[in-house]
Amino acid sequence: MILVENLTLLGEGTQKRVYEHPDDANKLIKVMHQRNATPDGGRAGQHHLRAHRSQGIYRQFRRELLQYLQLCKNNYSQQRFIFPIETVYGFIATDEGLGLVTEKIIDPTGAAITLYELATSSLFEDKHATALDKFFDECSEQHVVFGEVNIAGIMYTEQRRGGPEFVLVDGIGEKLLIPFRAMSKTINNRNVRKVEEKIKSKISYYASNH
Repeated sequence: MILVENLTLLGEGTQKRVYEHPDDANKLIKVMHQRNATPDGGRAGQHHLRAHRSQGIYRQFRRELLQYLQLCKNNYSQQRFIFPIETVYGFIATDEGLGLVTEKIIDPTGAAITLYELATSSLFEDKHATALDKFFDECSEQHVVFGEVNIAGIMYTEQRRGGPEFVLVDGIGEKLLIPFRAMSKTINNRNVRKVEEKIKSKISYYASNH
């Protein structure tokens, strides 16, 4: 079992912490905040039935894993394993609960930079716009289902597939009780384009260039 106190914290949100993998610099470990869990693994602060459905505190992990597996299934004949979402490698035991092991997305300098950071630091330029268009097109084509995707949950890299690329690292997978988006590519496409429009409206590049 890995002791979280021995790991390097790379970032955290309201739901989870992200740590550097102790044995592989190309991987991360995501751990859910213990404060959000009941003693038996449910979601704290929710009705008992809601708190314990769909793997409780690990529901986010479940959604991301299922989405990755679905993409691998859809691309079985091509034996494709890299998509516009982070690659999931598996699970690992920690003293703060189960950890989800995923790939680490870094920019050409070796830093982890989000679309939000690019957009708010005036670094966003034509190559990023092209990469962002490609990201949303691929999400639409590959039937990537968004949960709650925002501008801070998309990261930039140039190493992953040999060129400028954005990768979704948060808000992955179906959240609806009835999975309309997962069942219908047409419905999902509408949501992908809606999210695209919303995100681009927050980037000054598009206001000045389009």
